[in-house]
This record gives sequence, structure tokens and C-alpha cells, in this order.
Amino acid sequence: MGLQPDRLPMTPWAREKLNAARPAFGAKETFDNPNDPVERYCDPPGLTRLYNFPWQFTIVQTPASVYFLFEYFHVWRTVAMNRPHSKDPDPTWLGDSVGHYESDTLVIDTIGFNDKSWLDQVGHPHSDVLHTVERLRRLGPEALQLELTVEDPKAYTKSFTAKRIFKSSTAPLGETMCSVTEQEDFQKKIMDRTVPSAPAK
Repeated sequence: MGLQPDRLPMTPWAREKLNAARPAFGAKETFDNPNDPVERYCDPPGLTRLYNFPWQFTIVQTPASVYFLFEYFHVWRTVAMNRPHSKDPDPTWLGDSVGHYESDTLVIDTIGFNDKSWLDQVGHPHSDVLHTVERLRRLGPEALQLELTVEDPKAYTKSFTAKRIFKSSTAPLGETMCSVTEQEDFQKKIMDRTVPSAPAK
């Protein structure tokens, strides 16, 4: 949806949020005063967006929980296995995730999000009633398929599903931190120089 961000079935609230977004990627990409909360403030990317960055992640399984360790931001996420959601989860960046297996597929159901992150790199918003369902299964020894369904009646008039395939890697996870000072320095030294200056009056 990066090149055609308006195609998603958005509510007026979500469309207004998308129109106000100034991302560094996609059809509306700009280096002029971007307002991406990750790029500008080092806010956590949120659940769905974490899968969009070109960095690695590792999955660690135990009988009680499945852990996702993301190289980007050094984010770790916990999925509690074979139990219901908390009755009143506190809103968080990654939500309240519970999982179970259906044959060879790990199914993860997540609610309890805050509304501070974007769904993706181009600025699609979500609300605090976002509900996601992830279905992960091996396609072979070196491929993992993710099928992700998004449901958010405040932001989208119907649910939608996307698929992505990840390739395995033998490289170790590296250190990829977000630093506000480094982001500001990059904005000043690199990005601002690509923006045409306003003509003198």
C-alpha cells in the first residue's frame, strides 16, 4: 500500500490522519518536516510495523510463551500460549498477545493497543480498538509465512489481510538502536539538505 495508500477502506477519521502524515517513505514521502513518530521521536514502531523494517527477528518458543526478539529497537515481545486475553488489558505499543497452535500454524490474537503508532511506513493509523490476528507457519526449512489480519472499526470500514514471507538467516542479531540525538543529526546534515530552500523575499 506504500504507492497507493488511499486504497485501504478507511473511515473519515483514519483518512484525515493519513492525510496529515508526513512519512519518509511511499507515495507521499518527504524529507521536509516529517512527522513519523519513529523517525522523529524514536517512539516504538508498534506491532504490525515491526515486520516492515529490513532487520532480523528471532522466535524463541517455550511451553508457556513464545518470544519475538526484534533486532530493530531491540524490541522483545511476549505471546502467552493457551490462555485467554487479560480481561482489561492496559493499552500498550505491542498489545496483549495470546497464541495457540492449529496444526503447524502458530495463531496469535492481539488486542489492547494504544493508538500512538502507525500500521506501516507510510502513515496508516490505527485506533485503540485495533485487533490483529497473525498466522505463522513454515513453508520449508528456510521460509516462514506470515498472514496478518487487521480489524479496527474506528479506522477501517472492513478488515483486511496481508501476507509476507521471511527467509531464514544465519547472521547473529546486531545492535540497532534508535537515538533521538542521532535522528536529529541525520535530519540536519542529510535530510534537510535535500529540501529546496524557500526563495528569498
